[in-house]
Parts: sequence; C-alpha cells; structure tokens
Amino acid sequence: MAKSKKISVAPKLGCESLLGCIFQSWSPRRRKPSLPEKDHTAKDYLPPKSSTTITNPKTLPRKSTETSTQPKKSDTEKPQQKPKSDENNPRKSSESARKSISSASPRTESKRFSLNGVMGNIIVKPQPAINSDVEKPTSRWEGKTVNYRLDPEALKRMGNEEYCRGRFGEALAFYERAISADPKTPTYWSNKSAALISLGRLLEASDACEEALRLNPTYERAHQRLASLQLRLGEVEKALCHYNQAGKYTETKDIEQVEDVIKCLRRCEEARRSKEWNVVLKETYFAMSYGAESSPRVCALQTEALLHLQRHEEAYSVYEKGTKRFDIDCYIKIFGLSITSYLLMVGAQVYIAVGRFEDAVTASRQAARLDPSNEEVNEVARKSRAVASARLSGNLLFNASKFEVACVVYTEGLEKDPYNALLLCNRAASRFKLGMFEKAIEDCTMALNLQPSYRKARRRRADSNVKLEKWQHAIQDYELLMMETPEDEETRRALAEANVRFRKQTGGDDRFKGISSDIVEVN
Repeated sequence: MAKSKKISVAPKLGCESLLGCIFQSWSPRRRKPSLPEKDHTAKDYLPPKSSTTITNPKTLPRKSTETSTQPKKSDTEKPQQKPKSDENNPRKSSESARKSISSASPRTESKRFSLNGVMGNIIVKPQPAINSDVEKPTSRWEGKTVNYRLDPEALKRMGNEEYCRGRFGEALAFYERAISADPKTPTYWSNKSAALISLGRLLEASDACEEALRLNPTYERAHQRLASLQLRLGEVEKALCHYNQAGKYTETKDIEQVEDVIKCLRRCEEARRSKEWNVVLKETYFAMSYGAESSPRVCALQTEALLHLQRHEEAYSVYEKGTKRFDIDCYIKIFGLSITSYLLMVGAQVYIAVGRFEDAVTASRQAARLDPSNEEVNEVARKSRAVASARLSGNLLFNASKFEVACVVYTEGLEKDPYNALLLCNRAASRFKLGMFEKAIEDCTMALNLQPSYRKARRRRADSNVKLEKWQHAIQDYELLMMETPEDEETRRALAEANVRFRKQTGGDDRFKGISSDIVEVN
C-alpha cells in the first residue's frame, strides 16, 4: 500500500507544474494567486532525488518511471535558491505558490482557480472590446449603453419611449437612426413626422409623411397624419382628400373642421375683392380657430387686412410670426407658385410700411419672377422701387442740407405710398429744419398713428412743440419717451427744461392744467 501511494504522486506533480506554467504565462495581470493555508504540522513535500524508492519498477510503465525518477529542473533547483518577498519577485512567488498548490487536493484547486472554468482549467474572463460604433452611456438612457447599430425595430421602440416621455428631440434622433438602417419602412417615416410635428417643424413633417405614403400608398395612419398637417397649413382641399383615405382614423369632426376652413377662405377671397378688410380680418381669425393656425395663406390675408387698416406694427408682427421658416423652394413644393408669389407680395408691402425698403424690393422681384402675369404683383414691385428711390435720394439731399429739395422728394415718395411712416418722419425732419413746425407736427402725428412706438417721430413732435412753446404737449411726449428709455439723459434734460418753461408761463406747479387726458402708454 505504501508503494502505490508514492508512485501515484509523480504524475500528479508533473500535471500541476504544467498547470502553473500555463497560469504564469497566460494570466493577463500576473496577479498573486491566493495560497491555501499551510499545514504547519507536515513538511512540504519534495519529490525523490533518486529512483531507489521504487521497489518494483516492472509494475509501472516505462514513461511513468522516467517521470518519477527524472523530475524537471525547475521543480528541483528553484527551492535551493534564497527566497525573496513575493511583492518584489512575482515570478518566484508564482513558483512557490505552484509548489504549495501541488500539496492541496484537486477539489481545492478547482475552487480557487476555476471560477469560470471547466474541469479545473483556468479561464480568464475576456475584457470587452472597444467598439467605435457603441456610444457612451447618456443621461437620457440612465446609464445604459446605446448601440446605434441595433436592429431598426429596437431603435424605433427607443424612439417611442422618448416620445411618450415628451422628449421629442431624442425621439427624432432614434427615428432617423432607424431610417438610416432601413429607409424602406414607412412606419419610421411616419413616426419621424409625428416627432417633427411636436417640435413645430410642420413643413419637414409634411415631407416625411409624403415619403411614408410613397412607400405605402394605403398607409391609413400616415394619411390621417398628413391630413391634419394639411389642415394646419391651410391646404384644405388636400386635407379633405387624405381624410377620405385615412379609413378608421378619420372622424366626423375632422371633416367638419376642414369644411369650416374652406368656407372661411372663400369669404376671405370675396371680401378681399370688394376691399372689405374688416371682414377679411374677422374671417382669418375664424379660420385659425378652426385649425388653420399655421397657414401661410391665412397669415398673408390677415397681414394684408391689417396693412389696409393702418395697423402696421400688428401687420409686421403677424407676418414675421407666420413666415418664421420661410423657404421659397419648400413653399413652392407645398403651396404652389401662386400662393408663394402672393406671400412674397404681401411681405414686400409689410417691409415698405416699416421702412425696410431693400427687403421690399427683393421680395417684390421674387414675387414677380414667380408670377409675371399678375398685375397686382407687378404694381407692388414698381411701388417698392419708387419708395426706396425716394427715401435714398431724400436722405442724400438732407445730408447735403438741401432741405427744400429733400422735402419735395419725400413728398413724391408719399404719393406712391401715402401711409409710409418713415417717409412722413423724414419729411417732418426737413420741415423742422425749414421752420415749418406745424407741418412737422402733422407728419409726426400721422406717423405715430401708423406706428405708435416710433421714437424718432415722437421726439421730433416734442421738439416742434417746444419751438411753438406748446409746453404741455411737449412734456407729454417727453414723459412717454422717458417711460420707454429712462437712461436717455438728453430727453431727461429736455423734459426738465420744458417743465421750467411751463412753470414760468403758467405761474404754478400744475403742469397738465387744461390738457385733455389722452395720454397713451406705449410698450
């Protein structure tokens, strides 16, 4: 029995030595293995130095005998060297650990070195490879790594989650990634359209919906979405056509809304031909309340009505809001040449009214190029050029101190556009220089009726009243100017002087005695 016990140790020792070498060469960090607790009661086992312990070599194969009688040099020579600390010599630490492990049981070895292994082999868990296509975790996914090379359906689901949370920009990014992976699926285009609608980008949403219907002409959800878009944009005939193809997604109230907008637009055109601008303005408000709140056509009709009602500041505000993302090519594609030309013509009239003459000339030229046979468009183009020329020539003459000629030129421009606040204010400046203070006050008052926040016109009227010693009206204008710009020192001095002159004239402190209470506060 003692013989067999000694013989069985030699092959196990060779296997353990080979296992330790594998661990030493393949471990990525060469970390110090955890050693089993040393048995202080027994001495470390050393292999025999000679074959004299084998009493009956005939019972073993020759290969086993050679292994037991000729141990490896690394197993015999290393312990004879002076040991060093494990921290300073990691290779020797591994060798000493390998010898200690050889005395442990196979079960202990498997537990300590085979966390992910099979049959006691050491398997190091591979580190994740760096992939440039995998983006870092972002806050919107709460620490999750987003792989943009995922299946497009997974990207669509991620977009839907962001859309339900109200994060429309993030949802749009996911839908666009899905489209890049699979541009032939109409659902992705329809979902992209929904995200663009929520972001207020209606023209782009319309293009995305049309692409979805090009891929699948029977896609009822896309028909319904495009119909609602066309209603908001004022393309009511197209909206009605798409609602008829939307199937189960169409409701009765949707058809009624479209029909109401159609009636409003018809009444607007009739009132415009008869120049009933109050009716036009009222019908545009009705059309917006029925769902056409983002229609450039309705916006242009409302702007034109406000211009003819001499409400220039409101007209400019409405036009700027309605054409915030004005793109001629996109407008031609969606609304057609005639509607786009009409929008440009109204824009030219607005720019003339507020004194942007260069923009007015550019817009009128573009409108005439799109619809050259429209006489109304051509008339606006001629008017824009005449008013711009009058303003430029008048300014040159005024700067040359030729005030009489400048006044004549401004008057010629006003014959083309009698309600131009900028030309009226410039002519008032010329008349002020000529000592025609009453005429200057008339021009400034008309300009302020058109644009109540026109500071230059109010200041010139106040200065003209000072020249006529109408201190009450001068003080009224100066105080309104101070309410708008309290830091204006020049106006403050003029107001103080007017107050002093008024007290001397009246002999009292009541500055507004006998003045009508028609002061208007201007924002």
